[in-house]
Amino acid sequence: MSASTGTPKSSLKPLLFVLLAAAGLAGLSYFPRGNGAAEAPASAPLSGLPRAARVGADPESVPDLTRLAARGRADERVGRNIFRFYDAPTPTPRPTPVPTPTPVLPGSALYVGPMPIPPTPTPTPIVPPAIPYKVLGVFGSRDDLIVSLEEGGRIINAREKDVVDGRFRVHKINRESVDFSFPGLPPEITRRIPIPLP
Repeated sequence: MSASTGTPKSSLKPLLFVLLAAAGLAGLSYFPRGNGAAEAPASAPLSGLPRAARVGADPESVPDLTRLAARGRADERVGRNIFRFYDAPTPTPRPTPVPTPTPVLPGSALYVGPMPIPPTPTPTPIVPPAIPYKVLGVFGSRDDLIVSLEEGGRIINAREKDVVDGRFRVHKINRESVDFSFPGLPPEITRRIPIPLP
């Protein structure tokens, strides 16, 4: 058991040395060669210089830092805010609310137009009172008939156009019926009582 575990450890040692060598080469290639970093001015950071200046290939390619510093000062006001529109947007016009017109009714002082025609009143139907009499019979000549009426034990004889009890007028005496009209009402409003057969 111990022999099987010892063989993988011995095979890992060369692999570990290869990885360390690769890491060392990568580290050497990262650091600059020569003394180009020492030639750079102490006031300027290394990250602000171009790659050629950091390497130290050509001193002419180093940018003039005085011109770069004059381009923007701390007390200078910034002319543009990136969180705002450069041009002010045109405001959206709000629609003007339209007032609801108040209807002008006929009869008010502001109403202009024809007045409405008032509705024709429906006539109240005239209901004549009931006739309290009972016809007993008719007698007399053909040209001058007399009707005999009975009401509560009272017997009344009347001719045409006679007013009975001030409320009923004998309008017409026929062969089989008697028509009554009413004083104060139109003459066409009548009530008919039949004459009993003998």
